[in-house]
Amino acid sequence: MAYKRKVCCYRTGPIEGNPGASFHVKNQVDEFLIEAGFEIVGDTFEHLERMNRPQSVYGIEMKKMRDQGLILAYSEKELLLVMSFKKARRSDFIISRPAPTASGGTTSETVISWLKGVPKLVIIGPHHEGILDNDSTFMIRMLTGRYDLVFDTERHVINFIKKHIKVFHKGRNAIRELIANIKKENPRINDRPRKMWDEFEGKAVIILGWPGAGKDTQGRFLQDLCGFKFFGSGHELRHLHAGFPDLKESLGEGNLAPPWVIINRITQKLISLAKFEPIVFAGTPKMLVEAQMLADALSDLGRKPIVIVIDINEELSRKRIINRRNCDSCEEYFYGEEFVRNPICPRCQGPLSERKENMNEGAIAKIFSWYKTDVEKTTKFFEDMGVVTHIDGHRTKEEIFEDILNILKK
Repeated sequence: MAYKRKVCCYRTGPIEGNPGASFHVKNQVDEFLIEAGFEIVGDTFEHLERMNRPQSVYGIEMKKMRDQGLILAYSEKELLLVMSFKKARRSDFIISRPAPTASGGTTSETVISWLKGVPKLVIIGPHHEGILDNDSTFMIRMLTGRYDLVFDTERHVINFIKKHIKVFHKGRNAIRELIANIKKENPRINDRPRKMWDEFEGKAVIILGWPGAGKDTQGRFLQDLCGFKFFGSGHELRHLHAGFPDLKESLGEGNLAPPWVIINRITQKLISLAKFEPIVFAGTPKMLVEAQMLADALSDLGRKPIVIVIDINEELSRKRIINRRNCDSCEEYFYGEEFVRNPICPRCQGPLSERKENMNEGAIAKIFSWYKTDVEKTTKFFEDMGVVTHIDGHRTKEEIFEDILNILKK
């Protein structure tokens, strides 16, 4: 089918410290948009690559100029602002994937698109951190304006465009009218309500257990259903790989991250919390020094840790991590031989991946070794504080979660 002109989509998202996982490198929308006849006008990081100045080079150059106070040179060599303004302004719609700490290019693109009324399809993640944990009032306002719709995953965006493909092929004005009408019928369509339980206010929960016990799963339940802030060491470390290539390789071999890295991330998370906000640490801390630091920090903040250990046996732990597959889009693990045979996410239909450290016996042996030494010492440390409750992990995730809720309500 021929069109008078190709409808342009500006696709933008933060680099998040990891170029290999940035939106323009790793997403499900590009192939669909091209097949559907749209023109992708790119984002700032793609522009840098076409200029033979990738972010890894450009970012360092610009930071050096800032550090040296060379403001005029910085302004003359800055490549992104004008380019992003031009492309965002002429696009018919924008697909945006903000991070809670979105800044720089993503912010400037959001500003210009908001001022010019360019409709946005905003992907906030399956746990909604892109909006609910965003630390900028202005970003939240500009990402949820009159012509903006919020979606949990890329697959939801694709399905929405498919449903309204004829409208999208007509261009910006038609898309604006579509979104305005949808929001008129349902003014709260962008809401992502969470039940905030008064009895959980200010609580600090630590979930420990064998690999594959379901620590992240239960932590995400507390996040999604009870309003807890979530800290998982695996989730945090994946955002650091670009700056620490040796760390990525080491983790893939089954080693633990250096304590200073985990302590740094925990400190940043705790500092960002309001006093009333509850937090759950899933699978963290693993080492005794991390546990001691976290206990001291929580004490200084007037919080008493509640430590829950999900008990499973070593045989089940080994079976689960071998058969564990991960969906990057949904940030969820799936266990079972059916996912090994057919690695497709049942939620978003995207591909499932296997963690490198679960792919060879040597790495798995290391994981079990440090669990029996480091993590068991950490568990003993909290047991000596009298703050540990053990629960049976050989049950459904729903039954385990019910136990956790009962513990927290005491």
